[in-house]
Order: sequence, then structure tokens, then C-alpha cells
Amino acid sequence: MSLSKFQGQIFVFVIAYFVSLSTFSDSAKYAITEWNPYWIIKSNKVSGILNDIMLEVDMRVGFDLEAGNPVPVKRAKHQFKEGEAQIECCVNPAWRPSPEQVEISLWTDTVLSVEEVLIFPYGGKFEFNSLEDLKGRLIATILGYGYTGSEYFKRSDSKDNVSQITKVSMGRGEAGIIDRIELAHALKNNLTLKERNVKIEEGPVINRSELKMRVHISHPELIQPINAAIEMMKRDGTINRIVKSYVK
Repeated sequence: MSLSKFQGQIFVFVIAYFVSLSTFSDSAKYAITEWNPYWIIKSNKVSGILNDIMLEVDMRVGFDLEAGNPVPVKRAKHQFKEGEAQIECCVNPAWRPSPEQVEISLWTDTVLSVEEVLIFPYGGKFEFNSLEDLKGRLIATILGYGYTGSEYFKRSDSKDNVSQITKVSMGRGEAGIIDRIELAHALKNNLTLKERNVKIEEGPVINRSELKMRVHISHPELIQPINAAIEMMKRDGTINRIVKSYVK
């Protein structure tokens, strides 16, 4: 096959791909729920890692992505169930385990791999090799969150990460479990933690999660173009650049 003929076939393929995308004319709405620094909501303005990722994906697919109004997680799940939102970015499939959620969910490729780490009071680090090492210990957690290994430890719930980190620094918990990116963002940006000169020690990874976009089963045509956008954003470093902008 000649080079010119090969190039012509590639050109036809690309044109056909974008024409196929253009046949999907409706916009797809995605849910937003506060989760610093993944979704940051201040004075009705939305920013954050997942917000920036969705804006970037919107520029790379052949249909419009429409942001919903910020709502609590419970409401976001209801919106998805009712088809009021067609996309939820981004969650671990294990976080939506109920049969009524599973049966309406399609999943994209992984957008982000995230880690939960242990944090300790400064100078209070203990050895951790397995979840069993948390048996009987008082661990600072966030109200309403689920945690791997929770059957072993006693929970001490806080309303948010700032309260959780402060609690650990004061020794009111033997350790805490927190997303590594959430921790880095809070220590970098939260004035309360800075004013209190909070000191903690970051420990080992306790759990890893693959965050994916959840797509309503009524719109399977969204999966392929979104996956293509995700792949391109990984290859060109866009996703890493977005994450670093919130934690470095």
C-alpha cells in the first residue's frame, strides 16, 4: 500500500469518527457534589480537579457536557438514578454497590488512581503492615464515609478533613485515614491548619481506588468518546498537570 493511500484511509477514518460524534446532538449533564479538592464550591463558583477534568473532556468530545448544580452526594445519586444527570465524575464503582445503582451504571476507563493514607499525631507513628494492625485502635474518619478495614478499628467521626486533621494532631485519635490529595491540598491551602501550626506525620498507603466516570445506561454512546478523551489527556499529561496545580 502506498503512503498516500494509507494517509487517505486515515483521513477518512478521522472524518467518519467526528461525524459519528456529531450525530449525538444532545448535551449530557454531569453531577457535582462538594469534595475538596476534587470539587471545590465557593460562592456558587465551582473549581477543583474533577471540574477541570470535565471542562477539558468537554473540549475533546463532539457533544456538550453540561454541569449540574452542586448537590449533596445522596441527591447526586438520586439524580443519576432518575436520569436527571447522565454522568457522575468520578467515583469508584465500589462506592455505588446497591443493586438499583449497579443496574443503571456503565463505567468509563479509569480517570484517576487515588490513595488513602494513614496520618498520625507528630511523634506518634505506629507500625502498619496490614489492616489487622488497626484492630481496637481509635481512628479519625469523616462522617458518612466508608473505609476499607473499618471492621477492625473504632471510628471517631469528624465533619470534614480540617476537623479530622486537627483531631489527629491533638492526639484525639491514634491515627486518621485520608485521601492523599485531600491531605496535600488541606495542608497547603487551609488557613485554620496553618494558624494552628498543625503537625502530623504521614504514614503508609492503606487503600487504593480507581476513579471512573459513571455513565447512565441509557447513554452507552458516551463511553467511547469519553474514553478516547481520557486516554489523550493521560498521554499528553493534562490530568497530571491538573492534579499538581491543586497540591504543589
